[in-house]
Amino acid sequence: MNRLEIANNISTNIERERIKLGMSQAQFAKALDMSLSTYKRIANGESSRIDIYTAHRIYKLTGRFSCELTGFNDDVINLAKRIKKLSKSQRILIDSIIDTELALSAYKDESSHKEDLISVLIPTGNMTDGMIFDSYNVEKLDVSNYRKAFGDALHIGIRITSNHLHPVYNKGDILLISRNPIRDGDTGIFINAQNKRAYIRKLHQKTPCELTPINNYGETFYVDSDNVDDMSKWIKFGHVLCKVR
Repeated sequence: MNRLEIANNISTNIERERIKLGMSQAQFAKALDMSLSTYKRIANGESSRIDIYTAHRIYKLTGRFSCELTGFNDDVINLAKRIKKLSKSQRILIDSIIDTELALSAYKDESSHKEDLISVLIPTGNMTDGMIFDSYNVEKLDVSNYRKAFGDALHIGIRITSNHLHPVYNKGDILLISRNPIRDGDTGIFINAQNKRAYIRKLHQKTPCELTPINNYGETFYVDSDNVDDMSKWIKFGHVLCKVR
């Protein structure tokens, strides 16, 4: 981005945040400890220069990072934005997971590249169709042999802990999962947002969409992709790339 694009992005985003807060430009400028004329230059895209103190005040007031206001985006920024939406107890959980991941990576097998070690989730409950997916243990798996086939699309693994999905998946199988958008014909892991139950289903993009059992056992779910309320009931955890032993 050039200086003009950054200035335009800042003016658009900072005004959007002001309107969200229901504040006038004068009130917003006062809250940022700047003159109204200075704020208007920023809001009109006439200035892309925001000093450190102002960036700090903006964050305290809006919860937005200065890089967000410029329109800059990457994986780390997107993760930070999502973490900010969590409750304090949820952030504590994420923090503990990060600490564990950092500790494990510090003592990784020197023969394995850091990016080739993925986390494999091991559900602690009875792994049945529609299990409540609320707790799990974690182990590490070297997936260097699968990087050539799947590249960066390979994100996480899930260990099958029962034979309820036989004959497609058996106890001890590890499903290699991609968090990329699921497509027609993919086998996905879907979590019902209302009852927290998880289902492994094949997606058929019809009208409405069909989520069908992979072993002909269990309920077929129908989702209207044009209905926001219907779509919001389902969390797409990821889709299966392959299974390994």
